[in-house]
Amino acid sequence: MRRYFADTVAQIVFSTIVGAFVEIVVAGLTPWQSMGVRLAAIPVILFVGRPYGIYRDWLFAVTAGNSNQLKAAAVDTVANISFQIPIYCVLLAINGATIPQIVSASGSIVVISALSGRPYGLYLVWCRKLFGVSDTPS
Repeated sequence: MRRYFADTVAQIVFSTIVGAFVEIVVAGLTPWQSMGVRLAAIPVILFVGRPYGIYRDWLFAVTAGNSNQLKAAAVDTVANISFQIPIYCVLLAINGATIPQIVSASGSIVVISALSGRPYGLYLVWCRKLFGVSDTPS
């Protein structure tokens, strides 16, 4: 249960900060639209926060990804992009973003995800330690 909370809290905090920045500054959503997306994301994250952690752990296990920092960064980046983008597009659509806004935000979030994949992975490891769970799958 602590692993669920660690993974979920990490994803809520990190995605709120990064997502709101991209939505407002890059994609041109209004603050109200962004707030709607961020609020809609919380229940989704409650459902997918831990599965993302499991998916990330699995990618590390099958690639032996933590053997060096470059490989770990690549695994975190692939995990972040491949898991988050489809969910993000649905949230944008549900909250009234237009197709051009979805394309812009998604294109931007791919870049942001590539840049933030490893920082998020490190943040997730830190949150797991904060919650008293190891970073190895259980």
